[in-house]
Amino acid sequence: MTAIEVITSVQRRRRWSRDEKLRIVAESAQPERTASQVARAHGIAPSQLFTWRRQLLSEALAGGVGGDGFVPVAIANEAAGAARAASAAVGESAIEIRLPNGIVIVVRNVVEVEPLRRVLSALGGR
Repeated sequence: MTAIEVITSVQRRRRWSRDEKLRIVAESAQPERTASQVARAHGIAPSQLFTWRRQLLSEALAGGVGGDGFVPVAIANEAAGAARAASAAVGESAIEIRLPNGIVIVVRNVVEVEPLRRVLSALGGR
């Protein structure tokens, strides 16, 4: 005999608060976790998780960039600054760009502006 499942009520859509979405998206950014694992653990489809990522990234980019196109800059701690200064002394200077979604881009020495602009645009649209 086969088992039959009887559905007696209609389930409504779940509502996720912004804090819950942020927590789940942050969990999916952990290096040891995949988006599918996180989605499965929270009972959502991976596509929903990717949609939340896109929405939160676009909010962060819209909120973080002023009308003049500048973004806030933070100076790293002294130890990291000293290490960078030592590498700069050897002729290897670098700029580190940290995007809100956790992606870090390191630009060393001389870089062509247009290819860098294309990379940043592509990552901003993710």
